[in-house]
Amino acid sequence: METVLYIIAKVVEIFLSLMSFAMLMRVLLQFFVDITENKLYSLCVVLTEPIVIPFRLLFAKFNIAENSPLDVPFMVAYLALTGLTMFLPII
Repeated sequence: METVLYIIAKVVEIFLSLMSFAMLMRVLLQFFVDITENKLYSLCVVLTEPIVIPFRLLFAKFNIAENSPLDVPFMVAYLALTGLTMFLPII
């Protein structure tokens, strides 16, 4: 039973690490390439937007960072994902 839980924890850890990497790539690609026709950027958006949407909805509901030039919900989602990745080995 412990082996199964270990395997599940490792798979989740790898998934969270890949999502963190995809989010980081998404930010970097916005600065360095033309994102309108970039397939790698589109892939990063498709992969990461389901993680970011709940944070966007929460921020919109409470009108937080509405006029900010920064994508605050995206940054909070990234921090939450990173925190979850760091917290997972403790569980």
